Amino acid sequence: MRNWMVGMLLVAMPCVAWSADQAGKKEMDAKFDQLFKAVDTNSDGKIAKDEAELKAPAMADGFDAIDTNHDGGLTKAEIKAFTAGLKKKRREFQQRLEKADKDKNGMLSRAEAGALPNLNAHFDEIDANFDGQLSVKEISDYMRTLTSAAPAASSAPSSPVVPTAPAK
Repeated sequence: MRNWMVGMLLVAMPCVAWSADQAGKKEMDAKFDQLFKAVDTNSDGKIAKDEAELKAPAMADGFDAIDTNHDGGLTKAEIKAFTAGLKKKRREFQQRLEKADKDKNGMLSRAEAGALPNLNAHFDEIDANFDGQLSVKEISDYMRTLTSAAPAASSAPSSPVVPTAPAK
């Protein structure tokens, strides 16, 4: 009887997790559709730059980078692809930060930042509290100021502080 219950749990747990994941995905898709419709004021299935400027200024700032087919309209697919790309870059950046953080204290010393040349080159600018350590918040704040100071940079291939792989 006990083995049967353990077996059922082993089968049921992944199913429950998958089901919860699917429910979350459906909820996120519904919210995305709702937001898309709110910005797509003429309901043509695309968001024009003027619609983005009125309803979603951050989207308007990066419009050209998101509009991969350069037709002057953002489709749901283009927005989702752009968002997925951003998530991937964030994950990769986080992994590089974690790898560089040799003492695992959640911050980068000047020596640790040496593994990320672009961060190291801007270390003093990023270290807002001048403690000789870069926190994730300091790095995020610095990157945010770069993008808000130069909206056109969002369509550039890379930001000046995006870390590169260490030279081998």
